[in-house]
Amino acid sequence: MLLRAQHRQIIVMIMLGLLVSTIFPFSASAGVEKTKTPTIDGDLYDNSPYLRGWAEPDATVTFERSDGTYRVGTAKWDGEYMIYHEYDRWPWILKGGEQLALWAQAPGKTVSDTVYIPVLPSVQTSKPTVAGNVYINGGWLSGTTEPGKLVYITLRNSSRSAVGGAWTETGSYTMQVKPSYPITAGEKLQLVAEAEGPGRRESDPVTVTVLPLKGKTAAPSVTKGVYERSLKGFSEPGSVVTIKRASGLESQVTSSREDGAFSADLNIDSYELGEKLKLTAVTYGKTVSDPVYAIVQPSPKSSVPTVSGNVYSNGPWISGSTEPNTRVFVRLKKADGTHILGDWTTNGSYSIKSLRTVPMEKLYVTAMADGKKESDPVPVTAIPTVGKTDAPTIIGHVDAVNGILTGKAEPGSEITINRPDYMLQSQPSSTDGSFSIDLHWHQLRVGEQLTVTAETVGKGISDEVPIIVQPVP
Repeated sequence: MLLRAQHRQIIVMIMLGLLVSTIFPFSASAGVEKTKTPTIDGDLYDNSPYLRGWAEPDATVTFERSDGTYRVGTAKWDGEYMIYHEYDRWPWILKGGEQLALWAQAPGKTVSDTVYIPVLPSVQTSKPTVAGNVYINGGWLSGTTEPGKLVYITLRNSSRSAVGGAWTETGSYTMQVKPSYPITAGEKLQLVAEAEGPGRRESDPVTVTVLPLKGKTAAPSVTKGVYERSLKGFSEPGSVVTIKRASGLESQVTSSREDGAFSADLNIDSYELGEKLKLTAVTYGKTVSDPVYAIVQPSPKSSVPTVSGNVYSNGPWISGSTEPNTRVFVRLKKADGTHILGDWTTNGSYSIKSLRTVPMEKLYVTAMADGKKESDPVPVTAIPTVGKTDAPTIIGHVDAVNGILTGKAEPGSEITINRPDYMLQSQPSSTDGSFSIDLHWHQLRVGEQLTVTAETVGKGISDEVPIIVQPVP
């Protein structure tokens, strides 16, 4: 009897369980969190090459078109996802006005809500104007395009490889075409413009026909002589002059002046005295010129510079005059030729500041004009410093936030601020001796001690002036 009663209880419990499961169906996802709704970064245009936005980290992001095709990507650790759709095996060609469905699913969560993304129509860049010619050896093009924005202009061959390019923000452009890919006479090149920015696409193309070469470039002339350090002459304006040396090395120089003048100034290097150079020229639309030969002659010496001022061992300014109307390199060097300091000048005067040198050391100033040899040296002696620079006066205080140090010192002195173990900053005082130095980016600490010194040319370093960094008032 007991067994029968227990059997009846089990049957009743099973029936009650079936009844409950029918009335309240069990869901495996009950209590599982839903993935956050993903977003898209910016607007989506019909010429957009990728889909980019934000979702939960590691979530699988899905875009689907109305025809059922879809693309899938995975969000990175920071939630960013990017799905390139123009470079897939079957690329999408988006259409303005269509909508894409977007959803995401993070690991261990249910699918997010669906977001619908409208595809906006892109705006075509205006067709550029073009003037000029392109030959099989290159050329120049110019024209106009949309003003007031950054526009890229590209010249392509039939395989869509770029053979020329330019950019402009003013609405007018000039493009030098130096083909990196061979082009042939009669070939139809396509010139297009594309304004920068989302939703902009390239213009309709302008056809540029490649022209054949016609005639020969005039031979260059070397009218101003060929020297060890320079070569000057004339060729057709805009032509490229090639200089071939006896060793077989070649160098090129483009004549940019309207009169066709060109020069090859060698600066540090030089031609070999007596070597034979071969010069040819070529311009766009013409074949290479006949060769011209020239023998390298000795370069003349640069004029000796004048020197005024004193060279102190802690670094002065020296100045003087040199050859006018040409580029001249003036330098200060040691007796063994070691370079100390130098600078270029083009107006016939110079001013250079020496580094620290050894007291009573013999130094030399020389000048070297373009195309000429270095001048004879002018000797100068490094004068020892005498006395000590007056200690600077600090005005106010320096706090840890603003970090502005102001004060007075000898005019033109070098103000140096130090921490106990290294220098923070150095700056000269003005002609009236005042200075204002910003130290806030050194992350000053309240209560730390800094020291300030001044040094004037010809004098030793001043006594140290201590300052304590103050809290913000």
